[in-house]
Amino acid sequence: MSKKTLSAIVTIIIALVFGADAFFEIGLLELIQSKDDVAPVIDDSQFNANIQLGTDYDITDITCTDNFDETCTIQILVDVDTSIVGEFTLTVSATDNADNTTTKEITITIFEGVNPAMYIPDGYYEGIDGLTGDALKSVLNDIITDHEEFPYTDTTTDVWDMLRAADEDPDNPDNVILFYTGISWPKDCQDTRTDLLPDECFIDGDREADYTEWNREHIWSKSHGDFEEEDDYEFEEKDGGYALGAHTDGHHLVASERSMNSTKNNRFFEDCHDGIDDDNLVDRGYGNYTCGEWYFEPRDEVKGDVARMLFYMVIRYEGEDGDYVDLELLDDLYEYEDTEVSIKSSKLPYYEDLSTLLRWHIEDPVSEWEINRNQTIYEFQGNRNPFIDMPELVEEIFGAIS
Repeated sequence: MSKKTLSAIVTIIIALVFGADAFFEIGLLELIQSKDDVAPVIDDSQFNANIQLGTDYDITDITCTDNFDETCTIQILVDVDTSIVGEFTLTVSATDNADNTTTKEITITIFEGVNPAMYIPDGYYEGIDGLTGDALKSVLNDIITDHEEFPYTDTTTDVWDMLRAADEDPDNPDNVILFYTGISWPKDCQDTRTDLLPDECFIDGDREADYTEWNREHIWSKSHGDFEEEDDYEFEEKDGGYALGAHTDGHHLVASERSMNSTKNNRFFEDCHDGIDDDNLVDRGYGNYTCGEWYFEPRDEVKGDVARMLFYMVIRYEGEDGDYVDLELLDDLYEYEDTEVSIKSSKLPYYEDLSTLLRWHIEDPVSEWEINRNQTIYEFQGNRNPFIDMPELVEEIFGAIS
């Protein structure tokens, strides 16, 4: 091939590339776009469709992909008014450079107060759909196990710090809300050395008068399973001399007035006004009662909280490696031990009364306080209480009220 011929071919190619308008009366861009006839795909998997009343949603979490040049644009076609509670349809479109367009309708729920769904990480409960009973229990255990553990008492982050955050009074960041009384009490009045308590912990600042401290209450009493004495556990000084695991799990630890904590002791939970084991009834104040051989009824406002904490413990601690305890909820402890053994002295890893707890779960539904508290514990430990996030799971595992 001669140099002259080669030069002519190069000229034609250049003309085709840079002078397509002159040769074919169509631009190079239009030539490329004419081959793109597939609309982009909209992805809303990262979009949180549960929106709190009066707040904005993040449209940037809705993305699109294009098969041709990976360039597309999301646009809102039908907006949603977040000032009205209810379910609404958000309609968006995605358009690529070739003007191919696709649309998608997304159901948005506008809720008042706090909805657990606003905190649940995407995919956190993946794999539970359609499961019930032991199968569901097993998958949930896998999801919430291996959480980060904190020492009971330490100079670094410990259980005290976790409860100061989780039980903080939303109206006074210097106080915690005490679980059994509902009283807002100074954080600095925690159960430490009495001579170091500030004056505000004493009646009228009189240090010779009675004082009120708060401490760390185990809703699942630590003696019912011997949380403090697990076999083969290496107790380390840095952990305050206690085991970790169930003993320091923030999902069943609460700030409690010291005297009320002592009253609850390791009593089992029961309704002291249902005609069963109601003898020896004693009013402990603030809506709390003791009765029977060794039972405790908390105030109405936290009965559901108690139930869901205990449900969590049964799912979380299954006697697997690192658990050191296999917890169970029962209706009758005496089915599992000699009736001559005092229920008060039982150290078996069982708790009563399941039927009562199921009823409390229904009568006292999940509150905004619980939802926020669950999120705070999650931020420390990295695991959640499934029965606060999805209360309907209780019946799927433990059954309905009998």
